[in-house]
Amino acid sequence: MASAEDEVLTGLHQLLKNIEPTLKSASGSLDVAEDVLLHLEETDESFHKHDFVKYIRENIETYIGPLVDEEIEKRSISGAPNSVSRQETLVQAVAESAVESKLFSDLTQKICSSTSSAANTLLRSLDEEHNSMGSDEEVESQLSKRMRSVFSEGASTCGSSFNQGMFFMSQEQFHCIADEMDCRKPIDIRRDALTRLCHVPPSDVMASESWSQLRVSLMDALADPDPFLSHTTLSFHAKMFAVSNYQIMRETYTCLAEHLIRWFKSSSQSLPSIHEPLDITKPEVVLLIKRIRLLNEFQCEVPSIWVRYPESFLEVIVDSSLSLLCLQLKLGKNSNNDKLTALHFLSLIDIRANWFRKWLHGNYSRATLINSLEGKYQLVLQDAVLQCLTFCRDSLSKPKSHPHHTPQDGRRTTYTPNEIRYARFVHSLCFVSRLLIYTGGRELFPVSIDIFPHPISVQHLLISWIQLIGLAKSKPKHGHKAYEPAALVCKAICNLCLSNAFVEQCVGDEVISVLLIPIRTWLEPSSKRYSESCMLHIAEILACLTSTCAGRKLLLHGSGSEKKSAAAHVIAEFAQKSLNSKLPTSTLQSAGIIPSYSVVGAFVFVCRQMYNVCEGLLLLLEYNLHQGIAAAWKQAHEKWGDSHAVPPKFDDSNENVDEQSSPTQSSSRNLVLWEETLLDNLLNFAATPKGLLLLQQTGAINECVAYMHSRYTKKLQVSKCEKFGYGVMVTQVAATAAGTSALYKAGFLRAIIHELWSHLEHATDEIRMTAPRPFPLHPIDRSVHKSFMGLVNVLSSYPAVHELFYQQQLPNKTSYTFREMPESPINLIDRLVMINSEAKIHALFNYEQSHVFGLRLLAVLACHLDSWLLLETQYNIQHTLLELQKNNRTIEGEIIIDRLSIERNYLLVKTHMIGGEGERLLPSRSLDDNSQQRRQRHYVWPLFYHFPIPKEYTPTIASQTSMKKESALSRFLASSKSSEKNRQWLEQLRSTFCKVMKSAASTVRGGVLIETIEKTIQALERMPEERVFKKTPTRGQSRDSGPSSNNNLQNIGVKLAIRYGKQINALKANPETAAANLVTVLRTCSQFLAQQQSYSSVLKLTSGPYPCYDWFVSSIFLMVSGSKDRSLSILMKLSELLCSGYLWPARLHASIHLSEGVRASGIPPVFSCTGHHVELILQAEHPLIYSAFRMSGYTPSQITQHWLTQCFWNYLTWTQVTHYIVTVITMGCDYQVYICVSILKHLQHEILSHRQTQDLQVFLKENPIEGFVVSEWFDYMNKLEQTYRNTVLTSMRNIA
Repeated sequence: MASAEDEVLTGLHQLLKNIEPTLKSASGSLDVAEDVLLHLEETDESFHKHDFVKYIRENIETYIGPLVDEEIEKRSISGAPNSVSRQETLVQAVAESAVESKLFSDLTQKICSSTSSAANTLLRSLDEEHNSMGSDEEVESQLSKRMRSVFSEGASTCGSSFNQGMFFMSQEQFHCIADEMDCRKPIDIRRDALTRLCHVPPSDVMASESWSQLRVSLMDALADPDPFLSHTTLSFHAKMFAVSNYQIMRETYTCLAEHLIRWFKSSSQSLPSIHEPLDITKPEVVLLIKRIRLLNEFQCEVPSIWVRYPESFLEVIVDSSLSLLCLQLKLGKNSNNDKLTALHFLSLIDIRANWFRKWLHGNYSRATLINSLEGKYQLVLQDAVLQCLTFCRDSLSKPKSHPHHTPQDGRRTTYTPNEIRYARFVHSLCFVSRLLIYTGGRELFPVSIDIFPHPISVQHLLISWIQLIGLAKSKPKHGHKAYEPAALVCKAICNLCLSNAFVEQCVGDEVISVLLIPIRTWLEPSSKRYSESCMLHIAEILACLTSTCAGRKLLLHGSGSEKKSAAAHVIAEFAQKSLNSKLPTSTLQSAGIIPSYSVVGAFVFVCRQMYNVCEGLLLLLEYNLHQGIAAAWKQAHEKWGDSHAVPPKFDDSNENVDEQSSPTQSSSRNLVLWEETLLDNLLNFAATPKGLLLLQQTGAINECVAYMHSRYTKKLQVSKCEKFGYGVMVTQVAATAAGTSALYKAGFLRAIIHELWSHLEHATDEIRMTAPRPFPLHPIDRSVHKSFMGLVNVLSSYPAVHELFYQQQLPNKTSYTFREMPESPINLIDRLVMINSEAKIHALFNYEQSHVFGLRLLAVLACHLDSWLLLETQYNIQHTLLELQKNNRTIEGEIIIDRLSIERNYLLVKTHMIGGEGERLLPSRSLDDNSQQRRQRHYVWPLFYHFPIPKEYTPTIASQTSMKKESALSRFLASSKSSEKNRQWLEQLRSTFCKVMKSAASTVRGGVLIETIEKTIQALERMPEERVFKKTPTRGQSRDSGPSSNNNLQNIGVKLAIRYGKQINALKANPETAAANLVTVLRTCSQFLAQQQSYSSVLKLTSGPYPCYDWFVSSIFLMVSGSKDRSLSILMKLSELLCSGYLWPARLHASIHLSEGVRASGIPPVFSCTGHHVELILQAEHPLIYSAFRMSGYTPSQITQHWLTQCFWNYLTWTQVTHYIVTVITMGCDYQVYICVSILKHLQHEILSHRQTQDLQVFLKENPIEGFVVSEWFDYMNKLEQTYRNTVLTSMRNIA
């Protein structure tokens, strides 16, 4: 017995402890607390898991279970129809019999007794605690009394302490309640019946046979003037909504909606007038608002669950809602509805139409809702459109009465007629704008309304909204949820303009022209200027438009034929004149009115959205925005520097800083923000290759990169309209020497190296000296993959490598500490690649993993032939690798096969030989690369520790037959005379060349190929537009040779070229003679070009002659089979032609033919022009490829610069290299762009695949371009020529 009491006491204590938070929410009311306890089973999901409940259930099953089974068996066997009346079910009969039994009475008394005893024990314990804490005795007494009453024994069946909150009623009892709730019954009887009904489970109420009668009575009770009936009935509906049964929720919602429909119809005369203030403290208004609010709360919650239920549930909810909203809507010309409707009240409760937004969010409900609006409920949409247009029309007709609505402090008691109408407008605005986001919603337009002569289109609606924005007088203050019309309309339009599909379908030149009206007023002296708030809203809409492809295209080109008609020119002109303070003075306003920093910054941002794509930059080039922004930034920087030594620190969380700070502080803050805005917009010129050139010419690249680094370290977005971070921009900047220098000064490289070292060698600063981590499974572990790709991006181009490594010596210290971290790329190479001492090995925790990482990084750098020649010349890397291989031998003299020896072997072979697909054999970098190695269980590629390399790495290439094949091209060239080589002859040559390349490309080789080049050059020399680099008097100093390091670089390059020429059978002379001839050609060309060069000491790259090896000269030399005189003749003539500036990278290095700014930048035309147009065409023609590059943090211009600088050596076969050269010379230099685009299109599948594996950069640099044949892409390149030649060729000719 004692154990049972203890069990009850423990269970009761646990129950009260678990529901303590629920009881505390009762707000101190004992009645509410009692109600919570009585309805605990409905509200507590863990109700049946409580020990106290389990104790009661076990007792019921033990004592009452056999009785229930016996009763069920008895009634089932009897089977007599009269044993259970028609109104009773078997369950009800059995339950009633069990409850009336003596066994149940004894059990109830027993449980009540033990529970009361346990409750008293708990109360005594509670009294003692409260007394010791000095609590109020009176409150304790009331609490004790209430607790005892809860657990006291009841006399009736329904009055049991355990059934007090839940009744089990028979059908007769439901009939009785339904009859008593009839509206004709006395009020006391109805109250009592409603009270009893509230204690019945909702499922029983809905399942009863009297539900139809109860439903009518409940609707009558909701409309009853008696407060108890109406409020209790409303609470009953709220309780029914909480049940997770769709049938109950459906019936409850339709009951409430039908009641409101009946109420609005029957009370149409007593409804408040729309012309009078609405007092929301009146009892009838309070009750109405509560009903609509309950309806709206369910509307907002039901979208999260209705997908679980049948479609009929959704259809009924939608139908009931729209039926209510259609009430009393009259749109005709003679309509005179001056009473408030359900839509008015719903607008006050849910002013932003959140219910409608949630209903449209999912496709499941959107289709049903849109179909309903298209069908019998079209009136709802028509009314919303009418409200928008009417409000805009009234506001425009009376601009002085244009409302500014801000929420009042405290509780509202009255709404004026204007506020009610405005709430209706806001609700309609949100309704329509949300609907227009979706394709199905846009298909509902145009909307026909009787009072308008023409259907209302989306464009008509947008124009009305934009005109409303023009009335904005003041800028909404931050931190206030101001329902200012212009701000709301601006936000709605911005959300729409972020959809590319919406812009394509609904935004045209007419809408854009209305948007530009406020801007044009600032450009015309005879116009009255629009307010700052209006201009900011217009700029925000334009920024959203430019964030989509369709919107940007519309602003850049429009649909008109005139170039200057595009909106981009108007916006750029305003931004340019605002930056330069050259806006015309208005004759209608005072001369002192100028646009604020915020307005100018907003429109510069719109221009930035256009110039950070290649097409937009070319269009806005004439406005020199980079110069205007740079000048404004320098002016602001100097102004700030003159007045303050240290910038003040402002709290960004203080949104009202301008109000709380002094005028001086506010002005200082505005100046600092203005300076950052200009720097941010200037930085975004670096998003494109040509834009990066413009940025570098401003002289502010160091400051811009430092600003970018500060944001990059904080992982901030580039802008509110950008989806990606600064990864692409960092890579773009690193493609130039000045950009790399700026990154290094800003600490960007140091941060990457430190992050890499922490992951590679250490875990964290706190555990640097602990044991290393588990051995990685991959050469580049996932923990260092991001750092590895970051270094690859930064060191991808030769200018970056030259700026960081040129004339830099390796530290080669005698000792290294464990805590010593590399600070620069040269230190990283010293620690991870050139491991030529025991000190370096012992200083690494993870020697093998770290050395493999360094070798992998070096392998990527060595893909760029010029980068490899520089590193090899300065550090003699091959010798170090051979020594490491030599020291890694067994006693028998065989090289030990491990991960390091395999990596070193791969690197040695790769850097010793040149060749495209099939022209060289590179060893595997793993032991399980193919099935043959797995069978033999060893590495099949021979390892070596001295040159020459084993013959297994040199494939056998068959020499081409010397027999000359006749072709249409050879016949055309043979029939040509020197005097005929004019423009017409060149067009015929190009046509013949195209046909031959498409049909018999194999014949374009050897003598035919060289003859084509020579005769094309003769024709081009007679065309002024092609002969742009005419010989000029000597301005530079002729140099017989450069520094010794440059001579060493040339010597290594010559050896590579001669080795490659002999391998592909392009050279007939012996290697020594061929090498001597090539050296002569290279020296002669270098001396010739030096006469037209002017050097600058700002960058290492431009401080002397061309620092790289001349791969183009070597290509011409091999094409003429090593003929010194013929190659020099071709090169000297070609040097005057436009195509030489792109085919021959050394031609325009520090050239006097370039402007001083371009020459000093060190940026070659191959990057700023060719790379720019490659990205332009990719973005327009192949957005998937362009997006894959951006998502990888890499740029197409980087890889094209890499390919073109070394004339596709190592990437294309020799035949394709020669076809590339002859195609560009013959067809025009713009074909260089088309060939690069064709290659990237050819590699599209691999590009997308390696974007997924996050190694796109490594793939493009380390692998040859397999399967690409220039001749197979002529049809595609001809198509690109027809579309882009005018743009591309015009830009390429502007380099001189």
